[in-house]
Amino acid sequence: MPRATDQIVLRSPLAWVWLALAGLISAYLVIDMAVRSSPWNAFLVAPWLLLVCWGVWLFQVVPRIEADEREARVYNLLRIIELPWTAVAGVRLRYNIEFSLRAGGVVTAWGGSSRRLHLSIKRRSADDPAEDEAQALQRLHAYAEGDPAVAARRWNIPALAALAVIAAWIAFSLMQTGGIVLPG
Repeated sequence: MPRATDQIVLRSPLAWVWLALAGLISAYLVIDMAVRSSPWNAFLVAPWLLLVCWGVWLFQVVPRIEADEREARVYNLLRIIELPWTAVAGVRLRYNIEFSLRAGGVVTAWGGSSRRLHLSIKRRSADDPAEDEAQALQRLHAYAEGDPAVAARRWNIPALAALAVIAAWIAFSLMQTGGIVLPG
């Protein structure tokens, strides 16, 4: 049985690479605008590039599964689903990992590795990291003990707060420039 301190975090292996790439390109563009135009113009353009980075962060870094001996937490974009193992009927791998709930319904996790459909069926079990991740979650679920519980869903407050700050900055930028100006 896994120790109480063991925690599994399943996330796309390239998530941080995509975010770093988006951040570096955005930083280059803002610095270039500050040098070639003015720091004020760079300040007014920055929230749009920050919105792109937020989108990459939301779709690449946020989706994950965090699991320990008590529960699995599924982070899907703007929602977090807390699944005590006693509320889960089973864990299976389709294209992504799915949690079947005892109360009915299925929670599909966007995080973790996806099944590699391009591999042959014969090689899939040996070369597919998604299979290993699903088996690790199934082992945690098999050792679950305790009273039956229910799944809880909540909003991803940090992601929504970041979006609110970016939206306010974009609104300020649009007020300063007189709205969106199309060349013409």
